[in-house]
Amino acid sequence: MKFHVLGPLEIHGADGILSLPPKLRDLLTVLLCHPNRMVSADRLIDALWPCGPPRTASKTLQGYVHHLRKHLGTHRLQSRRPGYAVVVGPGEMDAETFAAAIGTGRAAIADGLLDEGAAAIRQVLALWRGAPYEGQEHLSPTRAEAFRLTELRLAATEEWASAELLLGRPAEVVGELYGIVADHPFHERPRARLLQALYALGRAAEALDVCRAGQRALADELGLAPSPALQRLEHAILTHDTSSIHAAAH
Repeated sequence: MKFHVLGPLEIHGADGILSLPPKLRDLLTVLLCHPNRMVSADRLIDALWPCGPPRTASKTLQGYVHHLRKHLGTHRLQSRRPGYAVVVGPGEMDAETFAAAIGTGRAAIADGLLDEGAAAIRQVLALWRGAPYEGQEHLSPTRAEAFRLTELRLAATEEWASAELLLGRPAEVVGELYGIVADHPFHERPRARLLQALYALGRAAEALDVCRAGQRALADELGLAPSPALQRLEHAILTHDTSSIHAAAH
């Protein structure tokens, strides 16, 4: 069985994608935010009934657990006092695979193995299909875990792009960075890597357009100016200061 959470929740079983009723889907989602760890019944109840649980919440939760076990198999959903845990094996959950590969890639880059590290990160960036746990944002544990995973993705993308730029492969990163910048317009580091990649490809005018789009977004939505680092990068592109543009990738 595979659990895909880097996008809308999908459970892949032997017979294809498993369909769950909404409340069972919610229960599994909260448990998957803490794979292989006990989640107390009280925390599950708070998550499933955020506006206040009914008097029968404990019994209803037990019923949900019983039905979820029928869908997943008894070994997948364990009772661990004072709550429950979903059992996820190595390679069975895309978020866990992603986090492990990011650690491997970062370690390789830190050791100077840029090609190896970039390859490890690039491979797992492809696991993303949208926002983590998309469609389950009404659950507070899900919102917190989605934020954590998104921040990890942004940092990993920036580190991967920096490694690719240092390896002289700007074309490898442009598509991914355009998507990141579109989804996260206020994050400057991915935007900076995109500017560097575009400039390296001889697309300086396009790089300046991307830079100024970010400036407008910051000013219009947040009332902020770009960081000094991004301003220096813009000036370097305007003056074709290649050494300063390359240095920003380190």
